[in-house]
Amino acid sequence: MNATVGILTCLWAWNDLLLPLVILSSPDAQTLPLVQYVFQGQFSTNYTVAFASYLMALAPMVVYVFAQRWVISSVMRGSIK
Repeated sequence: MNATVGILTCLWAWNDLLLPLVILSSPDAQTLPLVQYVFQGQFSTNYTVAFASYLMALAPMVVYVFAQRWVISSVMRGSIK
């Protein structure tokens, strides 16, 4: 149950857009989804670079999907001791 709550909290924090959009004003402190949102121009968008940034933002979640077996086994080993 703790692992599920941790994973859902991680996904919620990773995809947060509205709170940083309202609070942050410095470009150096912006989160990844906020940078992707601001990157798209009002009248034009460079789609090749935009989709490359989307794939790079998706990479940690893809790594987790493939490494899920080891993450779950580590959580189980830690809970048994």
